Amino acid sequence: MCNDLLTDLMIKQYLHQPYPLYEKRWNIIVAISLFISFFMLFFQPFGLSAFESTYRLYFEIGYGIVTFFVLLIDLFAFPFLFKRMFKSKHWTVLKQIIWQVWILVSIGIVNFLYSSFFLSFTNNLKAFLYFQFYTLVVGIMPVVVVTVINQNRLLAENLKIANEYNNDFTANTDNAPDDEKVSLVAENSKDRLEVNSSDLIYITSTGNYIQAFYQKENELKSIVLRNTLKQTEDQLKENHSMIKCHRAFLVNKNKIVRVKGNSQGLRLVLEGTDEEIPVSRNLSKSLMDIINA
Repeated sequence: MCNDLLTDLMIKQYLHQPYPLYEKRWNIIVAISLFISFFMLFFQPFGLSAFESTYRLYFEIGYGIVTFFVLLIDLFAFPFLFKRMFKSKHWTVLKQIIWQVWILVSIGIVNFLYSSFFLSFTNNLKAFLYFQFYTLVVGIMPVVVVTVINQNRLLAENLKIANEYNNDFTANTDNAPDDEKVSLVAENSKDRLEVNSSDLIYITSTGNYIQAFYQKENELKSIVLRNTLKQTEDQLKENHSMIKCHRAFLVNKNKIVRVKGNSQGLRLVLEGTDEEIPVSRNLSKSLMDIINA
């Protein structure tokens, strides 16, 4: 019984591991759509073998086209409309599996509607349940297996990069450069932040606003200024301490304590804040070069 409880605990812990939310969406859409088209052409489920028409080939390919538009809605429209549900930071293996099961269900629903438009079913409810059952049976195992393999691969890769960075970081610790004043000016030229470079921790951006986090009297403070991150970068171009690690973040490289890695990517642990700053995937392997530049 203890072994069963331990196994359940390990499974629960694994299912709550981080997982990347938006990974190669277009690749997924194209791959699944093509798979559906070829699957229908070769296996002809749902009574397609009895469908007699000169347009049968186009009808079978149509399943892939329908699936393509369903996936566009699932992978682009839904995350845009329900942003609270789709937060990359809180996305897990369990959420990924549930979400992919929903994608299978939605594909089954729309393909049933597409089929019923051209084919006559004696019992629509039975046909609908058959469509859903067949779609889930065909798709559920690949979904789980691919998710687990991908999570393990990304975790191992990012942990390796994080460990390499941390080893280099501890082996090459240099004294911080001489302190200097940093001035961040808002678009209205009135609101501004003036702070020592050594006190500025990181800057994050949302649309046309930035939020700068800094230390003052050993307390974490922040200020919101109307400015884009690009404009802020231009203001800080003479300051070599601030580096861009993500499309929405600038960090003080002298505040980096260590790097963490999980399947979502790398995250920076900074002195003076509990917030972990994400590193863009395209920058993860060149992070050390960026810091040392």
